[in-house]
Amino acid sequence: MRKFVRPAFYSLPLLFSSASFAIAVPDAPHLVTEGQASISVVPDMATLTFKVTALKDDSSEAKTEADTRVAALFSGLNGLGIKKADIDSGNLLTRPDYHYPENGKRELNGYVAERHVTVRLYQLDTLSQVIDTVLKQGIQNVQNIAYGVREADGYQQKARQAAIKRATELATELATGFDESLGDIYAIEYTESSPVHPRPLGMAKMMAADAPVESYQQNEIEFTDRVQVVYTLK
Repeated sequence: MRKFVRPAFYSLPLLFSSASFAIAVPDAPHLVTEGQASISVVPDMATLTFKVTALKDDSSEAKTEADTRVAALFSGLNGLGIKKADIDSGNLLTRPDYHYPENGKRELNGYVAERHVTVRLYQLDTLSQVIDTVLKQGIQNVQNIAYGVREADGYQQKARQAAIKRATELATELATGFDESLGDIYAIEYTESSPVHPRPLGMAKMMAADAPVESYQQNEIEFTDRVQVVYTLK
């Protein structure tokens, strides 16, 4: 997996307290630094969501049809190496389906059975085959593909540690440059960040079953973190 750290930072040396900062500062000579870091990671998994529907004259028949489609889908996905534990088939919903003529009373078309299915895919090179399998089962209600990484917490922690290291190194560098010595840490301000995920693929692209595999590739996921530190000066 390709990954790299792009540290960015803002440096704000203060010799006296300032009301312009949200972080607490002492009423004495001090130094404020901020460290920020980003780690960009190529997605290694995807979550596909779609809806299996069946329309029949009887609700029981609609349920049977939906269940049959889901079972066939399970079989097809199993042939691609996707485990049953990575598929959530959701609850069954049945409802009447009506037609509304332009002039007249509503008419009952039949009964619709719906089952929502979620598939977690850990081999992205089979994504195109998975979509083909879904479409071949007559499932047209593909909703989206969301990309992610399995070790998200670990990458977020790496970004946090890089931000802390940058803030510490910057404080030392600034104090030395101004012929000052760092004292104790007076305050730490931490802002929790969320990973920036690429936008899910829309239905139009997903419905193109003959699209090349490259067309499903997504941008990297970016994990960022930042920390602000106040040091007293000796």
